[in-house]
Amino acid sequence: MPLSISKRAVLIVLCIIGVYCSKSKRVLERIKHLESRFNTESKFRDEDYAEVIDRLDEIDKKLNGSLEKRVGFVNSDHGSGDVNIETINHLRKDFTKIWTEFRDEKYETARIRREIPKIKHDLEYYCTMNLNKTGELISRVEESDDVRKIYMEMTVNEIYGVKFALENTISNTSILVGQEFKGTVEEIEERIQRTVKKELKIMEDNTRLEIADTKANVERFEILVSQLSARVEQLFGYNSCSEAKSAAILRSGVYKQRQGLEVYCDQTTDGGGWLVFQRRHNGEVDFYRDWIAYKNGFGDLNSEFWLGNEHLSILTSSGDHELRIDMEDFYGNKAFAKYSKFKVYPEEDKYKLEVSGYSGNAGDSLKYHNGMAFTTFDNDNDKWSNVNCAEDRHGAWWYKSCAYSNLNGQHFNDAGKPDTKGIFWYYFKQSMYCLKSVEMKFR
Repeated sequence: MPLSISKRAVLIVLCIIGVYCSKSKRVLERIKHLESRFNTESKFRDEDYAEVIDRLDEIDKKLNGSLEKRVGFVNSDHGSGDVNIETINHLRKDFTKIWTEFRDEKYETARIRREIPKIKHDLEYYCTMNLNKTGELISRVEESDDVRKIYMEMTVNEIYGVKFALENTISNTSILVGQEFKGTVEEIEERIQRTVKKELKIMEDNTRLEIADTKANVERFEILVSQLSARVEQLFGYNSCSEAKSAAILRSGVYKQRQGLEVYCDQTTDGGGWLVFQRRHNGEVDFYRDWIAYKNGFGDLNSEFWLGNEHLSILTSSGDHELRIDMEDFYGNKAFAKYSKFKVYPEEDKYKLEVSGYSGNAGDSLKYHNGMAFTTFDNDNDKWSNVNCAEDRHGAWWYKSCAYSNLNGQHFNDAGKPDTKGIFWYYFKQSMYCLKSVEMKFR
């Protein structure tokens, strides 16, 4: 029984470790320290096993001593001549039979003791198994557990069988001898039960403490990792959302860059690392604004906003950047457009758009606007000479004559409404269908 509980304790600890490790690589590295600690502590189980073996030896010695005493008693009676020779021979045969049975029991006990190092070896083997093979470990140990359980039950049954046989044999020889042997057997049984209960209690208590300690440590490590990440982010910031992603900062939300600019990072969509520079979803923020507003940015990073053309031009001035646009209609249908190259030029170039390399399922409604300057109602830079497209489409965009996309247009909370002033992406619906939500981001 103690063997079964020991292995199950190992399995429980490993399972808990496996569940809590999947959250963070850094936590996994810390958990390896816990595994090492558990492996080290398991070696101290040798002392417990040694104590059990010593107690079994004491029981064997006492059994042998009792048998020798009984044999001496019979020899003494034979020497006095007061005991019938036939009775003595009969007693000798009975005691020889008892001795043989106890010797067999002794061999069985020795065999069990030899099994203990094998069991310890199994435990050490299971403790040092790679955590990624926990499933295989559980299957193999459970199979071993069942076998050992059956074996232990058989051993217990054999012991009780020997006990009953001895009691019956002794009762047929001498009342005095039978009573003494019966007392010896009962004492052995009681001591074995006490030893087993004690070992079970120790192992159960240690297992519960180790599990609680492991769980608490994992949770504490997660908190420490989160706190440390937050402090590093607060103190040093990141140059980009991709840099934060590379540093294993996996949450989506507002980040402070090293130059002091606060941005919203999407760390879940399409591999993460996206810097969101526009979001529309409920119409709470008015996007019909002038040149200065679009230059500096407006809105709430946790709701609807435009980051600012000046920031876009600086952030996309060096290196290659991808653009992704996610959109959704009022019926829950979603689509996206992705571009392998994206850049916004400085203000002296009227924040001109450069975009190419389309992929996605929304259709390419931005190709028409490639190379165009940005237009607001107070700064007309489009190609339509008669009308300011920003006024006509009630927005601000890289208009041409005028638009196949108008993501800064008016938000109409009206499912299925087509309107040239609304938020539309023409090739998504093959019309000026007004969208419910849209989000623009680059990395």
